[in-house]
Amino acid sequence: MKRSLRRHIEAAINQTWNPRRFDRRGRVTVVLSFPEAAFPDAPQWSPGPDFTATAGEYAWLRDNGDGTSTAVVAGVGPKELPGADGGEWTEPEVWTATAPTDSLFIDSGAMWDKPHRITWLLGEPGATITREPYEGHPSAAVHAYWDNFHEQWGFVPARMHRGEFPFADRRRFAALHTEPDFGSLPDEAQLLETAVTLMRSFDAKARVYAYDPQRGTTRDPMRTVSDYTLTSVVRALDRRASR
Repeated sequence: MKRSLRRHIEAAINQTWNPRRFDRRGRVTVVLSFPEAAFPDAPQWSPGPDFTATAGEYAWLRDNGDGTSTAVVAGVGPKELPGADGGEWTEPEVWTATAPTDSLFIDSGAMWDKPHRITWLLGEPGATITREPYEGHPSAAVHAYWDNFHEQWGFVPARMHRGEFPFADRRRFAALHTEPDFGSLPDEAQLLETAVTLMRSFDAKARVYAYDPQRGTTRDPMRTVSDYTLTSVVRALDRRASR
């Protein structure tokens, strides 16, 4: 496993990093895909089987087939009203709202990247909204579990990114990056060791992606742009090793 992954990373680096051609600099990415069995203690909650998760463990959407859609967002705060600072509530809530599918909020795609704009539906005359306390809600337990997981491991395995799945297998994933740069050696070892540790710890599978100079981005299907995940995981592993 490790030898094969090293070969793929080296091949991606060779495509990405060439000291004689500065225009080929970019990121090398390892995308890890995790089976559900890797997290047996993780609590789960969703509004129902007909809902599609749109923002990890925080938002779900259902097309009702009658010109309306139902959106559920957990942890809605009081500062999400458009053009306003504050609201009539002070603690996070869970919102369930049914509105015309062509309404501004539903049709804007905000459920995929800014689901807490569900508060915009307060001004939608065709919307019906149910609000529940977030504290004590099953979704709060899910978030607490993954917050603690992040503290231990330095990452949270995502469910999807803007509706896309990296392996087309609908499993949880994480993307690790390193950026080969002119004047310094690519940090192949750190990327390799971190990926192998997570693969062995969680029975994950991996794919390696090189930078695409024509598109000006990494070829990985998530199109993520930050190396935060790799840095965060390395720090968490260092903390675990020092205990």
